[in-house]
Amino acid sequence: MARTALPLVLAVAAVVALAQFANLAFVAPPSTEAAPALRGHDLMTKGGVAASAAYASAAAVAPMPAEAAVSEKQWNSFGQVFAIFFLFFWVAGFVRLLTLGRL
Repeated sequence: MARTALPLVLAVAAVVALAQFANLAFVAPPSTEAAPALRGHDLMTKGGVAASAAYASAAAVAPMPAEAAVSEKQWNSFGQVFAIFFLFFWVAGFVRLLTLGRL
């Protein structure tokens, strides 16, 4: 019973999560108020605090562009090693395919 209930619980949780983010996914229609709100004011009042906290935490986890920079020499060295590695497994797989006796 627990094994069959797990996908159902996960599906319900996914639907609830998507329903929560539905309000943040679309731009609100223009309001009929006389004084327009400042840009971003409406977002902050409708759950935007959680969204901006999520964006900030995602930005903190993501590496900065300078940290991920790799020189061309390093890419070339990696490519040479990867090519030899890939060639070995390709040849081994091809030999295995041909020695099985049935194609």
